[in-house]
Amino acid sequence: MFRKNLTSALCLLFITTFSWSQTIFKSTLPCHPERGYNIYGVVESDNLPLPHVAVSDGETITYTDSLGRYYLNSSKRNGHVFVCTPGDYTCPSQDAMPQFWAQLTEKKEVAERHDFLLLKASHSQFALLGLTDIHLANRYNDQMQFRKNVMPVIRKTISNIKKLYGKNIKVYTLNTGDSSFDTFWYSDGYTIDQFPATLKEVKYPTPMYCIMGNHDNDGATPYGPDVDFQAEKRYRATMGPTYYSFDIGSVHFLMLDNIIYQNHPGQPINVGIWGKKDYKIGFSDEQMEWIRKDLALQDKNNPLVVCVHSPIFLRKGLNSYRNNFSDYSQHQEFVSLISKFSQTHILSGHTHKCYTFRHDSLNIIDHNLSSICGSWWRTAFKGHDTFTMVRTPDSESLLYKGYDQFGPDGTPSGFMVFHINGKDFSWRFQSLSDPADRQFRCFDMNEVKKYAQNSEKYDTFIKSFPMRYDYRTVPAHQVWLNVWAWEKAWKVEVWENGTPVKVKHALLENPQYTFTYDFFMSVDKGNLDCKDCKKAAHGQSFLIQCSSPDSRLTIKVTDSFGHVYTQEVKRPLRFSLNQK
Repeated sequence: MFRKNLTSALCLLFITTFSWSQTIFKSTLPCHPERGYNIYGVVESDNLPLPHVAVSDGETITYTDSLGRYYLNSSKRNGHVFVCTPGDYTCPSQDAMPQFWAQLTEKKEVAERHDFLLLKASHSQFALLGLTDIHLANRYNDQMQFRKNVMPVIRKTISNIKKLYGKNIKVYTLNTGDSSFDTFWYSDGYTIDQFPATLKEVKYPTPMYCIMGNHDNDGATPYGPDVDFQAEKRYRATMGPTYYSFDIGSVHFLMLDNIIYQNHPGQPINVGIWGKKDYKIGFSDEQMEWIRKDLALQDKNNPLVVCVHSPIFLRKGLNSYRNNFSDYSQHQEFVSLISKFSQTHILSGHTHKCYTFRHDSLNIIDHNLSSICGSWWRTAFKGHDTFTMVRTPDSESLLYKGYDQFGPDGTPSGFMVFHINGKDFSWRFQSLSDPADRQFRCFDMNEVKKYAQNSEKYDTFIKSFPMRYDYRTVPAHQVWLNVWAWEKAWKVEVWENGTPVKVKHALLENPQYTFTYDFFMSVDKGNLDCKDCKKAAHGQSFLIQCSSPDSRLTIKVTDSFGHVYTQEVKRPLRFSLNQK
């Protein structure tokens, strides 16, 4: 029965594979095959040829000639050819998917033509939405949540951008991976193939440039010498290249795949998954060689934006960071290459946490993006299905959730909003649950202490996970502050009854996340061995020791660009799982 169901699922998934995002443009400008080249074509705009535009197959990079023609002698291994859009152009989009690539359809020895249309665009200033880890999987009503909870915030953000900078400003989205959830491809019927259809269904309002995450690999690919490349086939067929580049204005964008998928044999995780889904962090030899070629062609006086799924630098503790590549020598070379630019911004996801770190000596600013799904859509789930059914030997019950989405560091789900004016970057975090002028939440720990003391299940939780902070033991009159996108250029100031008080940067466990997610995954579900609950993931948090339980606080947070966010807090401040 298992094999029959798996076969049916595989057949269904392959039948529903689409290539929504590739170009089908055919130029009327003349271009004929030439001996020694098996890919050729024209890059044009408004029926005029565009010279000196880079075109690549993921191995070789060439440029169009004075008649807009390009020629490549390709191994055709990657199965596609793509145009690297120049800064004063953009490419057409179909249902939010930029049509900058074409799928190769002929054998290596057969020459095939693929043309590209580019559109003139003004990019003296433009805006970017940086988002990641959507994790659609047909679970916890994730598509409904994406449509009803995420899309209105994205549309409102774009509207505000146009009000602030003019209605003609171009807005783009950078998606740094895990658009799908490989574990459930074959059991729940949502794969990376369905993602473009979702963007069409929600009428996503900007072009979205995507890269792969570890969960966008096909877990049905058995371990072997070419498993990383083979596991990417479904992504390449639907979404296009796993690595590519383009320019917007004077900024060069490098979109990369830093997941080296392995899928070693192990206990089956779910229907259709053949291995452990494990991977290394870094670049394949082929991709690394292409990166060297691409960056060698760029003007180092211009800014560089690098998009990867897994962070290049991984946060440890409060303000320390470490190399996150499996191969340290490759990490050193890559960082050396990208630090040659006037400024480099790294956008990554994967951790579901929000942090920004400045490597001043390297001219690098590292942005790890908060996840769109929070903790896999669970904390804001409303309703029930078989995955939220709590079963014990004697009974079963249904759980009903409906709180904010939170990442493991307590940051509400959201995305970064970048504004680029020439070569100048500014940014801010946009929560899905809070207005744009709110960048933190605070917790009166006297009230959290009461909440924990009144919870019948809290003692079970602490006994099961003794490494977790026991809120029942917190010292009196503390206030904890979670500043979501804090980085060292920010300033946090607090006054108690008008008198300045000390603010301590500290590793603190966000109580909203503890009670909305850790409880749900452990005590509520009867899973007291929940590995994710054994150790807390800390955000950028601050401790304020107050003098009394009913003092009034003024909290003032100033970001890197002088924007001020304030909140007047009248204590006692009641603790709620939906506290805003």
